[in-house]
Amino acid sequence: MATAVLGMQWGDEGKGKITHLLAENADLVVRFNGGPNAGHTVIDRGVKFGTHQMPAGAFYAGARCVLAGGMVIDVAVLREEYDKIAQHMGEEPELVIAENAHLIMPYHRILEELEGSGEAIGTTRRGIGPAYRDKAARVGIRAVDLLDRERLEEKIEARLRLLRENWPEAGAIASLSAASIADDLLNAGQPFISVIGDAAGTVQAAMARGEEVLFEGAQGALLDLDYGSYPYVTSSSTTFAGLANSIGIGALEVKRRIGVTKAYTTRVGAGSFPTELSGKLGERLQQAGAEFGVTTGRPRRCGWLDLVALRHAARLNAPTELAITKLDILTGMKEIRVCHSYRLDGREIMSLPASSEEFGACEPIYESVAGWSEDITVVRRYEDLPHAAREYLAVIAHALDVPIFLVSVGPSPEETILTGFDRD
Repeated sequence: MATAVLGMQWGDEGKGKITHLLAENADLVVRFNGGPNAGHTVIDRGVKFGTHQMPAGAFYAGARCVLAGGMVIDVAVLREEYDKIAQHMGEEPELVIAENAHLIMPYHRILEELEGSGEAIGTTRRGIGPAYRDKAARVGIRAVDLLDRERLEEKIEARLRLLRENWPEAGAIASLSAASIADDLLNAGQPFISVIGDAAGTVQAAMARGEEVLFEGAQGALLDLDYGSYPYVTSSSTTFAGLANSIGIGALEVKRRIGVTKAYTTRVGAGSFPTELSGKLGERLQQAGAEFGVTTGRPRRCGWLDLVALRHAARLNAPTELAITKLDILTGMKEIRVCHSYRLDGREIMSLPASSEEFGACEPIYESVAGWSEDITVVRRYEDLPHAAREYLAVIAHALDVPIFLVSVGPSPEETILTGFDRD
């Protein structure tokens, strides 16, 4: 059976833990979008990892890992993670890298600094946007180019010529050498040359054999290039709608779609955030939830749960079930607030405005839910959760009309509650 794990907020929902748990029983784990701007925190056998390119299946000897064509890959970052996981596992992870996946080049990071685009939008400055832009402009370098050293250098040199014309006074661009870049790519990518191939065919064949295939999403629905809170979004499709295209399979049947959301809301970088909390309450969530970016270390802005945004994400992802993370962080609050609608220009609205200006003018309309004081990190059965915690979860499930199958009450794999929801 095929399963997709999809973020329902602005990323950082805890997808790393969920994919790591599910990957134990997977034959194939497929990362389908984004680049090293996405960080997953994984705790494997007591060791904490921050992954950015390697799928969660790398931590299990029986699972193959696919980096799909919808990704942009930083070969140096991939090699570093690959080596660390191989050392941890005692064996090299089994990889398949899509031949049409685009590569992040040194000049992509330089461009982000020169243009100031990363600072304006609040990106991770990892060269993601410029890499996707080169892809759209048909001047990108792809994984398949690593298979021919001469062709690789020629393509890099052609791109550098254009960059020097556009940025004649940029010393960082002028100093780049196509030969040196090609050498660095091939040295870092040495373990991957033999596994670059038809990733879409690998996925299709696995599904035809009835294998367990896990699709691992990066970022969250509200960062989707087309349907997120534009322009403060990423440069790829982060939703279920973009999955088939990112993999390269027309008729892709994924019966199980898990929407992952925190029990509250966070956001990194710029952009409107209607339920954001300032002062001590926001700081409390930030510190208790260790809300600092895996990729950049930036503090995450924290706020109450936003059901308007979650309903928008549910429409995009069509989740069959929910995984709620960090419920334990709300412990000790006497009252928990939930945003069920917005007020815009004196009227109540139930949907996310497409205009960033209108979204910025939205005021949250809240309902209050009773809190709880009991330590829930030790709870392993849904019925043993405090009544107030179960009522809070019921508010979420009812608002999205999607059942909850998993509740995370701590960062370790053991700190997990399966609700007993029968998806059959």
